[in-house]
Amino acid sequence: MYQWSVFIHVIIAAFWIGGMLFTAAVLVPATRRKLAAQKGLLFIELGTRFSRISWVLFPLLILTGITALLGKGYHFSHLIDQNFWTSGYGMLLVHKIGLFAFVLLLSGLHDFWLGRKAAEMMSTHPDHPITNRYRAASKWVGRINLLLGLVILFLAISLVR
Repeated sequence: MYQWSVFIHVIIAAFWIGGMLFTAAVLVPATRRKLAAQKGLLFIELGTRFSRISWVLFPLLILTGITALLGKGYHFSHLIDQNFWTSGYGMLLVHKIGLFAFVLLLSGLHDFWLGRKAAEMMSTHPDHPITNRYRAASKWVGRINLLLGLVILFLAISLVR
């Protein structure tokens, strides 16, 4: 159970972080020049697809995280024991879970409001000042999410090393 849970957990995390890295390193730069005319459409189409898949995978990350923890030998009794959460391992896990919860909030803000609004406005009013504000806010939330995702990845590695 432990190996399968970790395997699936890692694949989902790789997809999520990889998608954000792809967006930042490939998609955004590509839309600055040759694909600038289709920028809004690209972000609506690709962003919507990535968002839908991510929101299906987020609960699976939680489930595989719990099953990996149980498969590692921890029991539900450990999870309600304050001593577990104040141990070194427990503290790392608290930080990882807390950051993941914050990422879910930021992802919701980005996927269901800022990013969607910015992409729509890029298609209809590409040079409007409000469009630029939505784009800037969406970019910063995306960057923060990527950074937090990398921190979560570091914490995950710290939990197994």
